[in-house]
Amino acid sequence: MTWNIVDHEKAVELLQRAVADEARLSHAYLFAGPEQVGRATVARRFAQALNCDAGASLFSGGDGSAVPCLECRACRLIGDGKHPDVETVTIGGFCYESEHDHSKDNSRDIRICQLRYLERTVHRAPFEGRVRVVIVDPADAMTREAANSFLKTLEEPPAHVVLVLITAREEALPETVRSRCRRIVFGGVTREEIEAALKERWQADADTAARLARMAQGRLGWAVDALQNESLLETREDVLDEIEELLRGGDRERFAYAKSMGERYQRNDAGVRESLDTWSAWWRDVLLTASGDEELASATDRLDTLRSHASQYGVEGAFRALRALNDVQQHLDEHASPTLALEVMLLELPRSS
Repeated sequence: MTWNIVDHEKAVELLQRAVADEARLSHAYLFAGPEQVGRATVARRFAQALNCDAGASLFSGGDGSAVPCLECRACRLIGDGKHPDVETVTIGGFCYESEHDHSKDNSRDIRICQLRYLERTVHRAPFEGRVRVVIVDPADAMTREAANSFLKTLEEPPAHVVLVLITAREEALPETVRSRCRRIVFGGVTREEIEAALKERWQADADTAARLARMAQGRLGWAVDALQNESLLETREDVLDEIEELLRGGDRERFAYAKSMGERYQRNDAGVRESLDTWSAWWRDVLLTASGDEELASATDRLDTLRSHASQYGVEGAFRALRALNDVQQHLDEHASPTLALEVMLLELPRSS
């Protein structure tokens, strides 16, 4: 586990070489991959490696090992999110306008005023470390106006700055932004790695670790959250119950559900997207079961229902559902009406015969 990271060996190896050899270090990186697989954790380790007080970084003239000690003052401050030279720009964060309070205005975007604040920050010399690291997460939340204002900084940042953009929806970023970054792809963590990590690092019992690793769909972060917060599993069960009920119902029930979810999206878009991820995971399981690979399914606690849906809807129905779910995520990315987008999705889903 290089850098004390679970999985992602190729990504860590590439970043480690960049820390050890200044000629390999890019000014901007794009960490692309699914939610909760460890992208932000790797970004923090990268910042620690660049600023470690123990001499791991090339900038210190150290031994070139490029492995952060995780114990020095710099590593501890970065790990706690308190280092003055490592900043995360996110939804609801600080901005250029002092009268704005995006933590209270229900903002769902990273706005241009936040990027203007960032532009002022990056041109200052590091206060305590060697490298100022700015993490934009999620980068796809930047408005078009904000992304355009960020282009010059991306193209020609000061020499002491490294930018890391994190996204689960790479296609939502303008090509002008993507082309200015070095792309590093993150896949899901293997089921075996998640199970082992839950037991070794978070002291989960064997049965719980195996169950959560199966449900996690490669998302170690989700598995850890579910281990520490039982309400996540309760929410998952509620969504699965809703799926069963809606598939038995008619158009009236589907329109009512779309309206309810659309209204909820205005208050908690992340919660709605998590519900849609649960829908996608369910239809993936239906597809696997219909294809004769039910042992790969995550929802084996509902195997009887899975088999019933696989028999009723088949591979074609599962593909249709997954396509509709992919489309609704794209429509939401494009700021379509949430209720309308959800109505279209629900009407595309297969129906009970």
